[in-house]
Amino acid sequence: MKTKGLVLLISGTSGAGKNTIIQGMLNQDGYKFISSYTTRERRDVDTPDQYQYITVKEFEEKIKSNEIFEYDMFNNNYYGTSRKLFSDGLKDAQVVMKDISVMGYKNIEEELGDELDIVAVFLTQSKKVLRQRLIDRGESPERIKNRLKLYHKEQSQIPNYDYVIKNEAYLDTLDMVTKIAEIGLGKTTILPIKSCSSISAKKIDNIATKLEKGKKMKPIKLALVEGKVYIVDGIHRYLASLKTGKNIVKEFVNTTPTIGNVNVEEWNKVVESYKA
Repeated sequence: MKTKGLVLLISGTSGAGKNTIIQGMLNQDGYKFISSYTTRERRDVDTPDQYQYITVKEFEEKIKSNEIFEYDMFNNNYYGTSRKLFSDGLKDAQVVMKDISVMGYKNIEEELGDELDIVAVFLTQSKKVLRQRLIDRGESPERIKNRLKLYHKEQSQIPNYDYVIKNEAYLDTLDMVTKIAEIGLGKTTILPIKSCSSISAKKIDNIATKLEKGKKMKPIKLALVEGKVYIVDGIHRYLASLKTGKNIVKEFVNTTPTIGNVNVEEWNKVVESYKA
C-alpha cells in the first residue's frame, strides 16, 4: 500500500526556473520541500533549505550505508537524495516537492515508485533564454558552457515525464503546477473540451495496442482555462494511456480553446471505464 500524499518532482533544463517555482509553491499550505545532499559549496543564490552541505567523505559514507539511494555528479560535485527525507516529509505535508535532474528522476521512480505516488514535471525554455538566465544568475562562463551542453540530452527526456511546461510566465506556471498537484491528489479532473459522443473506442484500442508495443506518442495538449484543465488535443491518447497504464507526456500550451457542452458526470464514467 502506498503512503498517503504526493511526491511532486520538478525537473528540467538548467536555468528553466525550477527553484523559483518550488519556492512559489511552498508559499501555499500543504507543501513541503525535500532537500538534497551536496558536496559543493553554498552559493549566494541558494535558498536556505535547498541543500544539506556535506563533505565528499560524508557523502560517500551515506552511499555505502544506503541512506542516499540516488545520486549523480556534476562539475565534480555530488548531488544525492535520501529515502528517509521523503517518508518524513509526507508525515508533515500532503505534497512534498523536490528539484531533480533527469537522471535522478529515473532513479527515484525506480526506487520509490511502488511506495509513493509520484508526479514528475519538466520545465523547459529556449536555449537562448536559458543562456541569459544563467548569465543573470552569475554563473561562470565555464559553468554556463557545461550546463548548455546538457540541453539537448535533457530535452530528449521529456517523453518520460508526466507533464511538461514551457516556463514563460511565473504566475501562469505556478497555477499549472498547482493544478498538477491537485490532479495527483484527486482534487481536480482533466476535462475534454467537447462532449464524449466524439470518442471512438476503436481509435482508443488502436492507440493502446501501439502503446503496449512501445511506440512513442506525441504529447497530449492541455490548457488551463478559468481554473480548469482541458484536453486541447489527444483525448484518445489520454484514454489509451489510462487503459494501458503507459505514460504519455501531457504538455500545457498557451491557448484558450473553444469549450463545448461538457457533461462532467458522463466524462468521469468514461475515465473510470478506461482506468487500468
